[in-house]
Amino acid sequence: MIGVAAELIGVHPQTLRMYEQKGLLRPRKSIKNTRLYSQEDVELGRYIQKLTQEMGMNLAGVRKVLDLEGKLARAEVENAQLREELERQKAEHGTTVQEIHRSYKREIMVLPRGEVVRSDRARDERRRRRES
Repeated sequence: MIGVAAELIGVHPQTLRMYEQKGLLRPRKSIKNTRLYSQEDVELGRYIQKLTQEMGMNLAGVRKVLDLEGKLARAEVENAQLREELERQKAEHGTTVQEIHRSYKREIMVLPRGEVVRSDRARDERRRRRES
């Protein structure tokens, strides 16, 4: 409830109402429309207090900081996902390259005279020419 949350944060209940009005805190509401603050709400309230009291920010600045921190957190998650995808694609690419190299080894054949034939058809053609 708002009184308990205000006490835990160290502010007046009206301050929490103002934070809510500015969109900085969003407590849940009970059926009777009582504000219910979670532990995360209390921690956020303490953080807002730190920004305003210790760092001298106004509430518009606090909103900007919270928005930027949210964007940064989302960018970090996206970055981690992209790194995972890149690693997966690197592994897939490495496997594909290895398969291609193995296929070359099956197709290339060294003839006694040191000639290299790139396919069975070309090898058969050379044999026919030699035999005629």
